[in-house]
Amino acid sequence: MSLRTRIRAALTLGALATAFVAIPAEAATSAPDCNRRCLLEVLTTYTEALSDNDTSRLHVSANVRVTGEGVVKKLGQGGAWGQVKRMPYRQAFVDPVTGAAVFYGVLTNTPTRDAEKWWFYAVRLKVEKHEISEVEEIFFDGTLGGTPASSLELPERLFDTVLPVAERSTREQLFAIADKYFSVVSGEINYHDVPWHPECQRIELGVFTVNSKLGNGSCGGEFKDPKVLWYVKNRRFYLADEERGVVFAIGNFTTPPQYPNNNGSVVFEIFKVQDGLIRQIQAFFHGNGQQHSGWGEGPGS
Repeated sequence: MSLRTRIRAALTLGALATAFVAIPAEAATSAPDCNRRCLLEVLTTYTEALSDNDTSRLHVSANVRVTGEGVVKKLGQGGAWGQVKRMPYRQAFVDPVTGAAVFYGVLTNTPTRDAEKWWFYAVRLKVEKHEISEVEEIFFDGTLGGTPASSLELPERLFDTVLPVAERSTREQLFAIADKYFSVVSGEINYHDVPWHPECQRIELGVFTVNSKLGNGSCGGEFKDPKVLWYVKNRRFYLADEERGVVFAIGNFTTPPQYPNNNGSVVFEIFKVQDGLIRQIQAFFHGNGQQHSGWGEGPGS
């Protein structure tokens, strides 16, 4: 190799090395404001604030907006604040792209199993510039199908499972699948048009609502019953995790006039999607009914 050829090769390698060094720097500038670990730490701080009844360690924006059961409240007020001693059931979901952090849990006011009071609990946070700008909480101290919150201890680890690349869906596909579910609940599409996994289960507040005594139909088959109908309005999509196939959305399940006994409420729904098919759904909500979310329903919401 001639001297000129060696010099040209060296310059080429130098240029390539410079290019590879520059890529992480460019990626850093477009990186999420609060990454996955950051959002999980925010959730830890928030749940500790709830159990300690002390919000002083929370970093919140000057215009933070807080609701509990759809009613605007001050941070750290309402629901079970000031009563919580233990949270035996805990499950967290985060999305660095949107800054969404969601927590499902059960709360109790006693440190022992002979609890005096239990709550199903869910909270949605929005984190911007490392500060909490939105808080949406739901507390429910009743039961569904006779299953108390005290029966929940270990969360469903299926939601933590990282999928092989070939079994993943894009963010857009995940949100579209969740929206299809809301559409079949609303009677807008046929349940056959929703991508169900053969293992699909749906669980509300710890109760299996399909493939069970409460509802003997499958995830799709339950919609053969015309009474399984709620008009899902104000659909909000906050979180998509492509690696795990997880998507989180909230909808106002409103009571249809033809079935006035269908209890309406604002429902937090977590979906596990694998191979483009809904494999599991977990729903938390205020079981006694919640007419409004306090978010996205009009001026001032």
